[in-house]
Amino acid sequence: MLLPTLGSADEVAVSADSTVVDSLSRPRRERLVGGRTGPTLGAVRWMAKRQQIRIHGRDYGATGLPVVYYSPSSGWNRGARVQLADYSRRPYRYKFTFHSINSTKGKRTNYVRLKVPHISGTGWGIQMRLSSHRDLRARYYGLSNDSDRNEDFTDPQSPDFKDEDYYFYILEQPSALLRLVRAIYGPVSLSVGLGLERNEVSPAGDLSFYVQEGTPDGVVDGVSGFISFTLVWDTRDDPTIPREGLFQEWSYETSRNSLFGLFFEEIDFQRYTVTDARYWPIGERLNIAHRTIFEALKGAVPLFAYGEFGGSLRVKGLGGSDTLRGFDRQRFTDNIRLATNTEARYHFGSRRFLKQYFELHGIGFLDLGQVSPGVKGLGFGDTHVTTGIGLRTYWNADFVLRAEIGLSAEQVFTSFKYRNIF
Repeated sequence: MLLPTLGSADEVAVSADSTVVDSLSRPRRERLVGGRTGPTLGAVRWMAKRQQIRIHGRDYGATGLPVVYYSPSSGWNRGARVQLADYSRRPYRYKFTFHSINSTKGKRTNYVRLKVPHISGTGWGIQMRLSSHRDLRARYYGLSNDSDRNEDFTDPQSPDFKDEDYYFYILEQPSALLRLVRAIYGPVSLSVGLGLERNEVSPAGDLSFYVQEGTPDGVVDGVSGFISFTLVWDTRDDPTIPREGLFQEWSYETSRNSLFGLFFEEIDFQRYTVTDARYWPIGERLNIAHRTIFEALKGAVPLFAYGEFGGSLRVKGLGGSDTLRGFDRQRFTDNIRLATNTEARYHFGSRRFLKQYFELHGIGFLDLGQVSPGVKGLGFGDTHVTTGIGLRTYWNADFVLRAEIGLSAEQVFTSFKYRNIF
């Protein structure tokens, strides 16, 4: 366990040259925009947390861990997560992420991702991602804010037993994504995304809820292409450990499979997603963070699309480790989904170990969420509530280890992730 050190988390040795001294009178927060930063005090502190090696005058950071754990549902899981970033430009010149975890029972989560925020001389950035997922326990409990989770159906000792995997299905999901990002003015940027994915759904057990009850629009799976448009306003002081600022994203995505309509049920749906995240520092160590996600689905929506939120970063919901912590993953869904996450984040301390920089944060959280077939169906009295606590370790201010326990009216939910919730 990491122990806090005495003093500020940002204490690093810097040379007191005139440039650094002049920077002390400048605002503490520095916008994360393209271009090289001067040797200000903030820039030196920022680099000291991330840089590990220097090659031909460039500062690089490399973080990664092997992953080995056991799960009753997927067996032994093993793999690794590795990140490499060039920090010669803030927030980075490019970042490469490799993530691969495979299990003995056939679960897999594999992807490679490249982010280049600013291509010199163009005003454009680029993001590319290739992924292949096989989820053995994707969930579907039906539409509605009051959907039933009948444990007797999955309990072998119950006279009403159907199947232990009754609410689960297997989802195969290879995909490719290319996103072009254009800086507009100051904190405002626009992106266009083009993607292709194949989603194949099959029952996880002998009896399956989605087979017996049917799916909302009769669409289960298929091959589809999608295009998205995203407008972002981002004034955060740091993309990984933000303490102040605003992140607001307006996203529209349309997905169709008309080219493959001879082989699959017709997919033709639209996804409208708004994300608003705000951060307020309270003293040197305490930070309050709040996020709201609103999404509307329209058209012939396939089963798998109900299990996640859209936007530049897709997350599972509503329920699970990224939205309504304390409820089962993908517990509630409908055409309209609304979720909020409020966290009190306390910085316990920082230390260096083997030339690496670590921060330990504790959190307390309150999550709210609900779904509805239409906007008029949303109501305060229908809100689901979860509370909980967690720990986060930041390695070189980039690699995140997150563990949380959430409590709801239905269950206690524990999770361990390799990225921030927001």
